[in-house]
Amino acid sequence: MRIGMIEPHLRCFGGIRRVLEFGNRLVDRGHSVTYFLPDEVAPKGCTWMECKGEVAPMSAAPTAELDVVLFNHELQWHLLDKFTRAKRKVFYALHHGMAYDKPGSWYSMRADVDLVLANSNWTADQIAAQTGERPVVQVGGANREHFRPVEVPKTYPLLCTGDTVRDWKGTDTIEDAARRLGLPLASYQGKGFEQADLGREYCAAEVFVVGSWFEGFCQPGLESLACGTPLVTTDNGGCLEYAIDEETALVVPPRDPVAMADAIARLRSDPALASKLSEAGLQKVADDFDWERRTDQLAEILDGVIAGTASAPPPPYQPPAEPELSVVTLAWDNLIYTQKFCESVRIQTDVDYELIIVDNGSEPDTALFAAQAADTSVLNDSNLGFAKGMNQGLAAATGEWIAFCNNDTVLPEKWASRLIETAEAHASSGIIVPALTEARNRATVRDEPGDKIELLDPFCAPPGAVLYLMHRDVIEGVGGWGEEYEVASGEDVDLAFKVWVNGLDIVYDQRVLVDHIGKGSASRLDDWQGLWAKNRQHFLDKWSSDEEVPRLERCDPSDFDRNRRLSRSAAQWMDRFFTARAKADQPTKMAAAAAPVKKTADSLARRTWQSIHPRLPEDTADRIRRVYYRASGQ
Repeated sequence: MRIGMIEPHLRCFGGIRRVLEFGNRLVDRGHSVTYFLPDEVAPKGCTWMECKGEVAPMSAAPTAELDVVLFNHELQWHLLDKFTRAKRKVFYALHHGMAYDKPGSWYSMRADVDLVLANSNWTADQIAAQTGERPVVQVGGANREHFRPVEVPKTYPLLCTGDTVRDWKGTDTIEDAARRLGLPLASYQGKGFEQADLGREYCAAEVFVVGSWFEGFCQPGLESLACGTPLVTTDNGGCLEYAIDEETALVVPPRDPVAMADAIARLRSDPALASKLSEAGLQKVADDFDWERRTDQLAEILDGVIAGTASAPPPPYQPPAEPELSVVTLAWDNLIYTQKFCESVRIQTDVDYELIIVDNGSEPDTALFAAQAADTSVLNDSNLGFAKGMNQGLAAATGEWIAFCNNDTVLPEKWASRLIETAEAHASSGIIVPALTEARNRATVRDEPGDKIELLDPFCAPPGAVLYLMHRDVIEGVGGWGEEYEVASGEDVDLAFKVWVNGLDIVYDQRVLVDHIGKGSASRLDDWQGLWAKNRQHFLDKWSSDEEVPRLERCDPSDFDRNRRLSRSAAQWMDRFFTARAKADQPTKMAAAAAPVKKTADSLARRTWQSIHPRLPEDTADRIRRVYYRASGQ
């Protein structure tokens, strides 16, 4: 077999260890294995354990002749289309993405794969609950060449991985338990042990402790059993493949330091119990987690996939022929935002809908994601701007209602039905807006959902177009988004005025709280403030004059004329508002003097970020992005 494996990196993680262990043994069996990594990561290869397979950059994918391409990192599913010469495609789920609050769970996958595997029964159960189809379970093993009992001094009363970056690893629970017992806690995170040396670390511990809230499998727990070290673990799902309470380990609830401390104390005070668990754990590893047998099993499965005898997973989601709602969003790079947005659409939209993504000249991988993730996609060669892009989405939409959304948002449960319900209950509604966690106009910003639905005052500073729900007749009747506004800024104020001048309302529904990054794309423009100054002047010139504005048929001409006069007066007020806001935005002399230094610092920060972010877990990298954007006011 010629096997390709798509990976984000080959750094020291449990899932990567599993891939490399399988790959090495498949190579030993005479198969060809190639790991395809991002171009900037591929030269680094793997340095922490043996890698018998080849390493290739993702740019080599289109020419790779493969019998099967396998991927396990959900964020990379859209890259499957690059493997045009691969005969079969397999997804190997190493965890349940939704549990980790990361994008890429089955709900967001649009990949047409031939088979889905899961690394544990727990992972398979989570996917089955979502899709109605249960993946084939393919567990891994423990390398008993490196992880085996070795006679070394027991220097650690307690040992854990020590991962403090990811909260869900539960290290704080382990630390709390250790404090309650007055025991020192050792960890091996970040120490860069070779595999054999890591095995000796397990052997040097009296008790190994796992504190995770959830795990697809949890390789460290299995490795501790393979070393004969008694294990205390939380009931995190995946560990139940090998951690049988009172038989091979002591299993306690997640986030319960008291229960964990009690279990640790039992093992340390009862040598007979510790010995019993150790012996049973060693036997469990020998019986069920031998890498050679597991590799034979995987090879047999892949043979079946290639032969076409393996069953396929359920087909990707198909949008309804007549959707009630069209969800339209723009993408301009910032792939992680679009991925999270799309998943929230797939999970949380509770009416018949279609998803339309307009890509404004993103980097190739982001554009490829848009093409694969959307029910309908529009791919522009360059950034045509917010208004033009939204109008392209409108033209492609078939729903009665249109939700124009920023891609740096995560939508909450029941958002669609509630906003549509609000629109239908207000006959004069033109735009429905939700509450936001972040926005420049603070009028709709909240920390938690409210219970009020209220009309916003007409001809004032409207809420930004983070999410505008509109009826198709309204948005088309007012001529869509104003494409005279360049790239981004001003077009939302213009649209609000077109709605108000036609006697319609902007309705604010506090019940729906949308998580919004804020300026996730606009902050990347070279001169956003200069662009905003130009666009706001165009707005003032337009609305202070007698320039023609579309009138809806249902708006009485005399009412329209009266509202048009009001809009001219309001524009004069908006002029003063814009001027005051512009002054507030102007840097002080000290800040202006520091601008060159800031520019240099920002440049250095970007280069540093580009260097380190490929080595960070996705959830950590995303957390840093969010903190940066909010701290910098972008």
